[in-house]
Amino acid sequence: MRSFPYPLAAFFWVFACTPKSESIPEKSCLIAYNTFEPDSLAEDNWEIRIMGQDSSSSSTNLTKHPDVAWTYLAHKDKIYFISDRDTAYRNFFLYEMDGDGSGVRKLSGLRLEDSWMDLDPNTQEMIVSARPEPNVRHQLFLIDLQDGSFKPLLADTAYRYQDPVFSPDGSQIAFVKSPTAKTEGIFPDVFLVNRDGSGEKRLTYFPADDPAALSHGYKAGALRWHPTENFISYASSRGDHTFIFAVNPDGSGNRQISQSGKDEVYHDWSPDGRWLAFDQYQDTVSHQYHIVLMDWKSKETRILTDTLIRTQLAPVFVDKIQD
Repeated sequence: MRSFPYPLAAFFWVFACTPKSESIPEKSCLIAYNTFEPDSLAEDNWEIRIMGQDSSSSSTNLTKHPDVAWTYLAHKDKIYFISDRDTAYRNFFLYEMDGDGSGVRKLSGLRLEDSWMDLDPNTQEMIVSARPEPNVRHQLFLIDLQDGSFKPLLADTAYRYQDPVFSPDGSQIAFVKSPTAKTEGIFPDVFLVNRDGSGEKRLTYFPADDPAALSHGYKAGALRWHPTENFISYASSRGDHTFIFAVNPDGSGNRQISQSGKDEVYHDWSPDGRWLAFDQYQDTVSHQYHIVLMDWKSKETRILTDTLIRTQLAPVFVDKIQD
């Protein structure tokens, strides 16, 4: 996983849909997540685990492979992840597996960047940040999941394109854009284009006078599009911490939506928009990363993970496989 404001690299969780509640019926959902588990086979060993929606339940290792495997997306009962398992170290390609870890298969021969991605279920197309040639990096491509074919959407080597996400109706794509060559006063920010690549517009402006401008933390990243309220959520550093922000598709209403005062970056919305799951760095003593669930309506939160594994990041929502 790419570098980010936390002291360690990231993990992934795939979270279930609805936690137990007296007013909300329980749904069959799970949480998958990435864990850093160095062993005798691979020091840089990242696994994908899954657990039930009950925070007291134990987790199951789905991958059990000495690769670097990170999930950035789940849709229904399918988990999508990048892995270097069949190639050179950290040369990433797109894979899919069922929620129980079965049915692992490579989906395309397009080499990917370490970036978030998204799926348009209506067209079965995945929007990704790709590395189509060794010296051509961070370009936006569409992958047809039915046959693995791919085509460029935005390809300009003067810029880096990362963390793309579809609008709920699939008509627009938000992404992070920055110059390939570092330019003073120009930072990664959130942009928006139409599905055909036309009509690009900038949505965010990172404050150049913020102390975080001089750090290596996120300026903008880890985009998600709220499924019902039509705003784009993203991570951005301010001062000494990183928070989750939101911006409307027209560029208005830029606001901070995580308020704990701790570092919070990777996140996902439940399909109905009711729940926000995110990772949270606890403190500089324990260096513990937890997955937290927020009721978006009441803003109540609870920690879902335990401390058996230190780094636990990037939740995404996945359905339970039906028997």
